Amino acid sequence: MELGGNDPFVVLDDADVDLAVSSAVKGRCMNAGQVCISPKRMIIDKKHYNKFRSDLIDGLAHIKHGDPMDRSTQMGPLAREDLH
Repeated sequence: MELGGNDPFVVLDDADVDLAVSSAVKGRCMNAGQVCISPKRMIIDKKHYNKFRSDLIDGLAHIKHGDPMDRSTQMGPLAREDLH
């Protein structure tokens, strides 16, 4: 059974939150977020929720979008279906 991408990203109460955030940002943005192993469901212990959420938003906001041929680009264009 193919369940790609349905694995939860779990951060427990004894986690290194900075490492978890860094891993979540990298994992979510890998291959422009279009890979089955990109974390989509994140389950965060309430002890770390606010810091994780804040740092995750900040980390994602600082991803450099642009030309995938430019080495400084961290996330290229996203595939989408033209609905028009």
